Amino acid sequence: MNLTVRNIAESCSEQEVREFLKHELGHYAKNIEVVDAGKPGAYATVELDAEVPYVGEVIARQIHGKQLGGLTLDASADLFTDEPPASH
Repeated sequence: MNLTVRNIAESCSEQEVREFLKHELGHYAKNIEVVDAGKPGAYATVELDAEVPYVGEVIARQIHGKQLGGLTLDASADLFTDEPPASH
């Protein structure tokens, strides 16, 4: 199960994003991939160490709305694919 985190500030480095997500997610974060750090449209995918689908949604709600680099993060759990959902 993956968590997709969008609306990452251009001022945030890949390392900052990784550290923030590791801190926030703790043992649930199995693998963190940051895409296009420092660019508009940067996002991160986190492979969650959770087998039960609702856990991903709960984790997404915990991250959604938190501040990183002055922007409010948008997070969602994606149960069926490794690709991030299209932005609205």
